Amino acid sequence: MIDVNQLTSLISAFRVETEKESISPETVGKILQDITDLLATASTDAERQILDDWKAMLSQFYVVYDVADANMPDPQNMFLRLKARNLGNGNSYSSSVPIAGATDMKAGAMTATHVQTIMALQAAVSQLRSSVTSLQTASSQHGNQLFIIQAAGYVVTGIAQGNPHSSRVNLRITQHDVRTGEDFVFDGSTYLTGATNEKAGVMTAQQCNALNVAKTDITALQSAMRNVQGAGCVVDGATVFHIATDRLGIMLFGYNLATGEREVELQQFYLTGASEYGAGVMTARQVKRLNELYQAVFGGNGSTAFFNFGIEIGEGKRELFLKHAVKLVELGYVPYLFRYSRKRNRKIDNEGHKSHGDLRKGWNVVGKGETIQIGNNGQVSINKIMFEHDEFDDEEMQSMAQFQSEAKFFVADKYDEALGIRYVPFGKNRINLHVKINNEYQLRKVRLQYGIAFASYRAGKRELLDKTRLVTPIVPFHIANVPFRNGGYRWVFER
Repeated sequence: MIDVNQLTSLISAFRVETEKESISPETVGKILQDITDLLATASTDAERQILDDWKAMLSQFYVVYDVADANMPDPQNMFLRLKARNLGNGNSYSSSVPIAGATDMKAGAMTATHVQTIMALQAAVSQLRSSVTSLQTASSQHGNQLFIIQAAGYVVTGIAQGNPHSSRVNLRITQHDVRTGEDFVFDGSTYLTGATNEKAGVMTAQQCNALNVAKTDITALQSAMRNVQGAGCVVDGATVFHIATDRLGIMLFGYNLATGEREVELQQFYLTGASEYGAGVMTARQVKRLNELYQAVFGGNGSTAFFNFGIEIGEGKRELFLKHAVKLVELGYVPYLFRYSRKRNRKIDNEGHKSHGDLRKGWNVVGKGETIQIGNNGQVSINKIMFEHDEFDDEEMQSMAQFQSEAKFFVADKYDEALGIRYVPFGKNRINLHVKINNEYQLRKVRLQYGIAFASYRAGKRELLDKTRLVTPIVPFHIANVPFRNGGYRWVFER
């Protein structure tokens, strides 16, 4: 290196020259020459080599003069852009340096995953705050409950049936002392009383014995009932009808013991006329001979007039005709419609009090003397107001004639909305038109028993018909339901 001490001394000496004459060209030249000589001798070859080596070494290093974000998107790394200058030649240089994401073991940049985690935590903070509030509320409630339990002193931890008793049920109660942790058992201090006619309760031993006795009796009754049901049907009524001049018909009615349903007709059979060889009914020929004998002996008409007529069913079974009935109408006799049913008529006493009469089982009048009428050809028709028909609306019913001859107008066909089936009120009975088979309602054949007879007078309003004044027997016929289109049915006349 250059030794500048001598140069410094020369400069200092020159600066102390104060005389004007001392600052001459000669003086300045001498100083410059001295500086030249010093410079000429200041650096050796060894020192120059050192400077060259130093310069070569500096060319390998750079000085960073600017650092910025490289703006290179990466979810797991951060990049810095470095700007530097070569110490040897002064050239500029730039480079991207990655900073890896931080981990559990070492520091680093915050990655995108870290940011997502922080955002999720921020979103969960409100829920966490709400959960903490709920836990605080629940803790407060539990604390209150615990305080109440502790204040109570005891809690019931077990209930079981205690020692047996004939008229009550004893309970064995186990209590736990929440303050000391001890258990106490109380047997018989709490019990359930037996049931009575006025209040509910447990079944006593006496009631259990009575139930067992009843069960034994019911078993015996069931056995007896099976024997009765095996008999088939029981007769609860019969009617007599005339179908020929030489025999008398008897029709039986009753209940089917196997199904519990009332059968309109159980059986019909005939009693033949009496003869010289056996008892029997009096035939029409025998009555005629008896009348002839009476006239021959006593004269006159014999006994009180008693007329016969027959029933005919029209084509398609939709109309009903009476043979020899027109003459009865011309003579002034009144036709009555009967049903074989159970009936209890209402009655009004002289003071206007309403009540019901005795229950009658057998032939009962339907309506009154104006219920049916007989046409010129013997056709039977009924007043349409006697029965309801949901097949027609009110306007259609008003447009019809007062009397109708079809079989459906003789039946009060009704609909049960609860069961979804149709039925017929028949006196005090109800006859369902459908029966449940395999959980489905199917149409069943029903034959309703009707009859027609003539009386010598017209009964008054609410007056019970005096059957002793009938001038004809009650001639029976049936009205039955038969399947029709689309699973329906229609009513027809039958013998």
